[in-house]
Amino acid sequence: MIDIHSHILFGMDDGAQTPEESLELCRKARGGGVRIVVCTPHFTDYPLISDFARERDERLGELSDMLDKNGVELSLAAGAELFLSDDIFSCGDLDALTLNGSSYMLCEFPLGPFNIRRAPLWIEELTERGYIPVVAHPERYYEFYGHPTIIDELLDFGVIFQVNFDSLLGANGEAAKAAAARLVVSGKAQLIAGDSHDSLYRPPVNKALFAELDAEITDRILKRCLISNPKAVLSDKKIF
Repeated sequence: MIDIHSHILFGMDDGAQTPEESLELCRKARGGGVRIVVCTPHFTDYPLISDFARERDERLGELSDMLDKNGVELSLAAGAELFLSDDIFSCGDLDALTLNGSSYMLCEFPLGPFNIRRAPLWIEELTERGYIPVVAHPERYYEFYGHPTIIDELLDFGVIFQVNFDSLLGANGEAAKAAAARLVVSGKAQLIAGDSHDSLYRPPVNKALFAELDAEITDRILKRCLISNPKAVLSDKKIF
């Protein structure tokens, strides 16, 4: 499996805080069947893109060395989780934030109340710059529940939706569980990822938990959303 959304890179955000925590998360990911993890620390400070990318890449290199020394057969790739705001209109080059140097850009909206009419404008700005927005965990956005047409509106821009694995297990509430399942079963969400932050409460994707998913989340869906589609993203190919 390929996990395109994680916060395993130590000291970058609210995810792993120490190299040891990062190593433990990587061990859990590999033990759960993941072979490639994209490190996507939260990014909010638009004027400091180069500083962020430099720090991310340095820590990714350190973590990769740790994995080699400890015999953890897990590959890492670089990315970011871009927090969308009106700052997007005045920022410079965003290429350093894409997933594995591709055209795909993992991004998120505010989890609390925000002006939902800004969402299409932010997404349009990304697409006009040549990026393919990958919207993280749409099932968790409070504002989406009050605007049921927003999913289809964003899909018209070519957005790719990524739901969280733990949402499918009910960790984010029944409403999020139902929304996540509906999105992947309908094909409107084409990626599933761990969004892992820690080993206990927000761990990586684990194939041992597939049996706990609702029956409508079939093996075919899991293979598409956790293997073939993420592979296309990292290879900068179109998702069909």
